[in-house]
Amino acid sequence: MSVSASILFGLALVWCLFWTARATRGRALPLLLAVVGAVQWLLADSGFYGDTTGFPPPQSALLAPMVIGFCLTFLLPAGRRWSRNTDLTALTALHILRVPVELVLHEAYLEGLVPRSMTYSGHNFDIITGLSAAFLTAWLVSRNKPSKGVLVAWNILGIVLLAIVVVTAVFSIPSSVQRWNFDQPNILVVSVPWVLLPAVLVPAVLWAHITALFNLLGKARPEAAQPAG
Repeated sequence: MSVSASILFGLALVWCLFWTARATRGRALPLLLAVVGAVQWLLADSGFYGDTTGFPPPQSALLAPMVIGFCLTFLLPAGRRWSRNTDLTALTALHILRVPVELVLHEAYLEGLVPRSMTYSGHNFDIITGLSAAFLTAWLVSRNKPSKGVLVAWNILGIVLLAIVVVTAVFSIPSSVQRWNFDQPNILVVSVPWVLLPAVLVPAVLWAHITALFNLLGKARPEAAQPAG
């Protein structure tokens, strides 16, 4: 991968940590993401994800811990109260990181590291979420804010587009559950530093969508759509 791809990926990580901090008005979540990222880095570097025959596949540890943790947040009263205190504008701005990530994935495809289906040359249209997030963030800080319906629909669409690429990625990784793209599998995300894509960035954007919907569907109007202070 080129130096420019590494820079783009680094910027996406910094963007993620910055906006999760702004969204939660604290450092706990960025710190958690950093710790998880460090652990996943060490696992990938040790060759843990190189086991292609084990069942359950060790590759499930890329996404499962953070996704389960975020989902449990909404089952606990303290977690729900914490989620209510997040900032909708920051949650939306976080998704802009999907633009550099998609550019990295496209280069990875050209390098033979991911299948074409995981890029915007195939059927991954997640870049749309990233581009529209920039527009929606500007709209949220304007005088005439978008309606709750627009925000809910956008977040649902973002989850759908994210799910498409995640499912494609999971079943394209060389593992005991691989089902697709045997000719050009997804080998990028089991190596460093790219392991941080499924281990940190994907859970963060999923959390941002779910948290936004949790707040929007629990309010009559998107009051949380004020700029982060």
